[in-house]
Amino acid sequence: MLDESLCLRENPRLLALLSHYAQLATEDRAIWRGRVMQLDEVEPKELSTLHGELMAFDWIEQNTGQAISACYRVTLNGLREFRRFHGVEIEEQHSQTVEKSQPRFSRKKKQKAEAPETPATPTLEDSLATLEAA
Repeated sequence: MLDESLCLRENPRLLALLSHYAQLATEDRAIWRGRVMQLDEVEPKELSTLHGELMAFDWIEQNTGQAISACYRVTLNGLREFRRFHGVEIEEQHSQTVEKSQPRFSRKKKQKAEAPETPATPTLEDSLATLEAA
């Protein structure tokens, strides 16, 4: 297994980008933030690679398919790794976790459908009687 902290130690630019998103998350991790377009001494192509690495490690997530494009936010894994790298003790409160699962909708219970009352179909005898009366 790859030591993720080692990746951050060996690549200070990767650490700088993760730090940027992690520090923005101190206010509210659920808020999507604009994509970092410039980083000191980092070419645009390398910056795209760094974003890809952060997503591959599940340290940031990208908002795709939404009305807001090119937005990112740090994941809980990203915060954990950032804090572990900096020696910050992690106290997780499961009741206040920002990660939200898809909303669950309660299913309606199927009610037994009662057979609708249908008018009686006239029999052959009824039809003949009606014709004879006419």
